[in-house]
Amino acid sequence: MTDYGKALERLSEGYGKAEREVVATYFGTPHTPEDHIPWLKAQAFKEYSAIQPLVHALDKLYPQLDRQVDRHDYEELCHKLGDEMSHARLIMDFLEELTGERLTQKDLTWLPEDRKLAEVRARYSRSYAGLLHGSERITTSEIQRRDEALERAAITLTEGGGGALYEVCRHLKGNRTNRRIASIFGRIHRDETKHSDANELEVLVKTRKDHDRARRIITDVSSQRLRMRNEQFGFPLSRGELRTLERECTRAA
Repeated sequence: MTDYGKALERLSEGYGKAEREVVATYFGTPHTPEDHIPWLKAQAFKEYSAIQPLVHALDKLYPQLDRQVDRHDYEELCHKLGDEMSHARLIMDFLEELTGERLTQKDLTWLPEDRKLAEVRARYSRSYAGLLHGSERITTSEIQRRDEALERAAITLTEGGGGALYEVCRHLKGNRTNRRIASIFGRIHRDETKHSDANELEVLVKTRKDHDRARRIITDVSSQRLRMRNEQFGFPLSRGELRTLERECTRAA
């Protein structure tokens, strides 16, 4: 791996570690089963929000399959759709166990900091912001753009915060609720961590200008991800603590 690639990977890993700190702090104190409902509703929303845009993209691209659309790229979108639907179903089933109620997408929560995250991603790639959040109407031409490969690869490297949430949750032990969370998010962890690939970005970063562009994207997206995750878990860390974590991320890179 090149020096540029190593630096960008360290930056991304640093922010992943910061996200793990947020989640671990939340789980470091006792909680009732009902305490978990708000963050699970926010997480279920994040899983559901990607389903419709992926269905839309697959529908729009299918007529061009094996012509303008490469079958390998199309297969990747199909796999991602299956993953998102599976993850949404797992979390929704668990939420219904906790609430004792039948739930739909309308019962889920799109938190303010997650909305801001969609806006940050859209600055660099409207198509990826749309696919991850359902926050943008994506045209076929937008999906097929070839001039933002670096931006998309940088955003992909930040996706899931390096599996931070899933990494913490899959190791939970103790009461029945914690064990159920560990089982569900252990399964999700196996799918989500394959989306973050530093090698994909490394081949696109050839110059100092490329590195600086990728670093800015990773920093902007990951910084907002950190705030999103802190809000999702009821602000277990103060603003000052978040700033300290971010300084550690940027120094390490």
